[in-house]
Amino acid sequence: MKHLYRSQTNKKIAGVCAGFGEYFDLDPSVIRIVWLSTVLLGGTGALIYLICWLILPLNSEPNAVTSFHPLTRSKANRIIAGVCGGLGEYFQIDPVIFRLGFIVAVLALGMGILLYIILWISVPSEK
Repeated sequence: MKHLYRSQTNKKIAGVCAGFGEYFDLDPSVIRIVWLSTVLLGGTGALIYLICWLILPLNSEPNAVTSFHPLTRSKANRIIAGVCGGLGEYFQIDPVIFRLGFIVAVLALGMGILLYIILWISVPSEK
C-alpha cells in the first residue's frame, strides 16, 4: 500500500510537492506548477502547503527511486518557448488545447501571461 510522505530526495522547500509527485507517479514540477497557480489565483495554496508540511511525515526511506516522465519544454513543437508543446507531450494531448487555454486565460483572467512566464522559467528545456 502506498503512503503519502514528504520527499527527502527531490524537495525544494519541504518536500510536499515531491511527495505528492511520488505518490501519484507524476513529475513534481507539475505538482509545483499547480500549487503555484493556486497560490497566485486564489491564495489558498500557501495555507494548504503549510498544513501538509505540518501533517505529512518525512519519508523514512530517502533513497526510494521513483520513475516518472519529466515535464520539459519542447524543442520540436514550439512556437514561443516550447511550454505548450512540452505540456502536450507530457499529457499526450494536442498542444493547441494548451495554447487556446493560455489565450483564454490572458483574455478572461489576465493571468495567462504571468503563468506562461512562470512555466517558461521553471520548466527545463528538453535535452
